[in-house]
Amino acid sequence: MTNSPTSSIALDVQEYQRLRRIAEGAEEARLNQLADEAESESAEGAVSLEEMAAMLRAHQG
Repeated sequence: MTNSPTSSIALDVQEYQRLRRIAEGAEEARLNQLADEAESESAEGAVSLEEMAAMLRAHQG
């Protein structure tokens, strides 16, 4: 049997869960940052979904 050029990493369940929580926390922080940036941008020219739907209906005829 020959050695494979790839290597494997073994994680126990607690380490996997810890790493998953870290990744989820980082993702949550990034999404919150993006939401904060979007909220801080000027709302001038923004329309609600209802207004957008009405404009599309009017445009379609």
